[in-house]
Amino acid sequence: MFAVISRSDKTIGYGAVDTAGSGERTLSPALQKSFGAVDLVFTRREAGTEPRRVFQQGAMKVRFPGVEVGAPPEAVLLNLAGGLTGGDRLQFAIGLDQGSSAVITTQACERIYRSAGEDAVITGRIRVESAAHLEWLPQATILFNGGRLKRETHVELAKDATLLALECLIFGRTARGESVNSGALCDSWIIHREGELIHTECFALDGAIQSVLDKPSVLNGHCAMATLRYVAPDAQKRLDEMRTLLADCPEDSATVSAATAFNGMMIVRVIAPDGYRLNREIGRVLSGFRGQALPRVWLL
Repeated sequence: MFAVISRSDKTIGYGAVDTAGSGERTLSPALQKSFGAVDLVFTRREAGTEPRRVFQQGAMKVRFPGVEVGAPPEAVLLNLAGGLTGGDRLQFAIGLDQGSSAVITTQACERIYRSAGEDAVITGRIRVESAAHLEWLPQATILFNGGRLKRETHVELAKDATLLALECLIFGRTARGESVNSGALCDSWIIHREGELIHTECFALDGAIQSVLDKPSVLNGHCAMATLRYVAPDAQKRLDEMRTLLADCPEDSATVSAATAFNGMMIVRVIAPDGYRLNREIGRVLSGFRGQALPRVWLL
């Protein structure tokens, strides 16, 4: 499912440089870049859903923790590089065959470290066929000062497919007094249903990120945000249920949230002063909406 899943070794190695204008060419190490790819396809069998394709390459790996009997399988994605910086690339493809169901999450928060100029790039493709149900629940992405991330997620859904998709962003580690004074983020979602484009969105920041986040029309000084997308035949019917869950937040959560539904899709926004309170609120809301706790790898 990947047109290109690795780059030539020629791009990773040593470059010749002129030392002190002497005309002599010496070798200096080029910065090595990280690459990883995962391709998962789940199918429905008599005993339930099981993976029929598991491909992993480079820095990306996948593990399947044990689940209760009758529960859909969980896949946990790992980035062995421990984070991303400029020039690093990750790719993932998730496919659910007809009638199957699965939960996909990540082992830990993805960290986007300071870049020397290039973007870290994450490209994802999700396919959910008829009567299939996918829960895409990765842990948060943390953008550090000077980090640069370009991420695109493309989704293809059947008419009666169900997708519950979460994306959380944390800008710096507030417990350490960090802020993101510079950097870049371009985070895009493109969703097609039955071949028709039903949703496209791009959240883009560049330059003085913290000053933009401080604006009342953006995050009003908050440093963490989450978007929950629920695309399903019953999305609009469950809007009141979601709004009730959001309204029941504890008084000390300091979060702000809202939900809307249209065209068979529900979109929920949550912002919080820090990653801890965002995760706690997301865990509470999603547990209530799903009727079960988040995957055990989540640290709440």
